[in-house]
Amino acid sequence: MLTTNFLKTRTSTRDFKDQNVDDTKVKKIYQIITEIQNRFGESDLNYQVNKKGEEVYFKLKGNAGYKGVMIKAPLYVGLEIKNDNKNALVKGAYGLEELITKLEEEGLGSCYITVNGVSDDILKSAFVNAEGKIMSILAIGEASKEEVREHRYDDRKGINEFVFIDSLDHKASVEELSQRGLDDLFSYLRFAPSSYNSQPWRFVLIDNLVKLYLEDYKDEANLVDAGIVMYYFDQLTKDISINSNWDVDVKLDLDKFQFIAQKEL
Repeated sequence: MLTTNFLKTRTSTRDFKDQNVDDTKVKKIYQIITEIQNRFGESDLNYQVNKKGEEVYFKLKGNAGYKGVMIKAPLYVGLEIKNDNKNALVKGAYGLEELITKLEEEGLGSCYITVNGVSDDILKSAFVNAEGKIMSILAIGEASKEEVREHRYDDRKGINEFVFIDSLDHKASVEELSQRGLDDLFSYLRFAPSSYNSQPWRFVLIDNLVKLYLEDYKDEANLVDAGIVMYYFDQLTKDISINSNWDVDVKLDLDKFQFIAQKEL
């Protein structure tokens, strides 16, 4: 499926079939996350797979969930971060979204499980091999029903609300982006998922550089948002030969805008 179509129809699976994920597909999940981890080379980043879905469900029920409701699934993947490494969290979230896209190709659905406010003891009871902190969880399995929906164009921010030229004081116009050949990119990028559809990411284009910021940073869920939108930026720019890697260097302070990463265009 083309990334543009996947973004516009992407939705979470909240109702999974009550059956284990096929062993061949489980092996594929391990293969994907191993490739992701090796590519990032972050010692503070790890993905924990737990195939005991029912056990995880009951340990997290009433504590974690999707909008407060725990999702029951046959398999879960936890994003583990050590040493409070914010850069690793952004990269790990990037990897989770890559995993979601590849799971779709394998006929598997997924759903993010919110873990904000859940104690480390509870999370480690569900992922006993974790040495660091579980920052995000994916529920994975076969969807019990088709849940694809087309997003409305009016439920997302306009381009000039999250794309800027030269500085955060200059909102980009469609004409300016069209001159750079980037208007379609950002038109589709606004469909990238984010916590509560808040779209906290802000892009600043400076000559041949793009810088990514978060506006009104609230918590680490926003760093997950940043990793997700970076992944889709890369997927959407493959056709226009933008292949440079993101230089992630998270800087959190008291300013309205928090710097996350940059890359060459």
